[in-house]
Amino acid sequence: MAAHLQDSSRCPVCLTYLEVPVYLKCGFACCLHCFDSLQREPGREGFRCPSCSALSQRKDLRPGTHLGRLVSRIRELEPQLKAVLHMNPNVHKFQVEVTLDVDTANHYLIISEDLRSVRCGYSKQTWSAGAQRFDYALCVLGSPGFPSGRHYWEVDVGMSKAWDVGVCRDSADRQGPILLSAELGFWTVGLRKDLFQASTRPVTMLSVSPRLHRLGIFLDMNLGTVSFYHVSDGAHIFTFTGIPAVGPLRPFFAPGSPTTDGQGFLRICPKAQKERGIQGAGLGRMGATPEDILHRGQTEFSREVPRASRRPRRSPDKTPAILPL
Repeated sequence: MAAHLQDSSRCPVCLTYLEVPVYLKCGFACCLHCFDSLQREPGREGFRCPSCSALSQRKDLRPGTHLGRLVSRIRELEPQLKAVLHMNPNVHKFQVEVTLDVDTANHYLIISEDLRSVRCGYSKQTWSAGAQRFDYALCVLGSPGFPSGRHYWEVDVGMSKAWDVGVCRDSADRQGPILLSAELGFWTVGLRKDLFQASTRPVTMLSVSPRLHRLGIFLDMNLGTVSFYHVSDGAHIFTFTGIPAVGPLRPFFAPGSPTTDGQGFLRICPKAQKERGIQGAGLGRMGATPEDILHRGQTEFSREVPRASRRPRRSPDKTPAILPL
């Protein structure tokens, strides 16, 4: 909820705290001084809403008095909000060693020898088929599974332009196209076309630094939550709540297809042996997370297995042009 309050108090035009907020005819809120910067309708009086394209004239403006008071209060509480929205350094006490489970990997995924890195190639790997393997979607699960307790691990996404990471039910369907959805047992965040999103319904778009290269994932089976953090500064990204304890959960990884993301690899970071130095205040008692009010939902997992027509041309002495790990 803290993150939602901060986002709701910012003007979608200038991206700063609302100053003298006003409502357009359609209900869109922005700063009074930002109203004049909205797109004008050619040959007609009025300004076009950047959200729904409805036209509003100056006489249609309604003052956002109550919203202005709320914004003022949020600005006063900003130091406390920043503390709530940072990772508790104590989560590192629950860091576990996670490796990739080759027996679940899609045939087009290439797993490193240390079982920590995964990327997608153009050629199928010679792995046996089985119900536990993702036969269509470019996914792989991690080991071990977690039936209970608190667990933390980190994932390096590097410069990848498309990926999904998180947790899923061990019993989640792995055959055919996969729909990433909390309702179907996938609790993930990912990157698509420079937009970060969470697998809710409707999709939750996330405000994340473009410099994100490493995520921290904290699973608390006792509270039924999984939280995602920006490791470099400890900033909170998103928290799923209300995860039912109906079976073990597994770490989930989905790198980008090489046809759209030549730099698409994911790497599980080894368990830290030294102090991180995360800068950020604690969250109070261990296990507490921001009270994000979330809706279970779904987001398309639409990456296809690379088609043969998209493979790079080969000569007898050359291998496919894929990015090495």
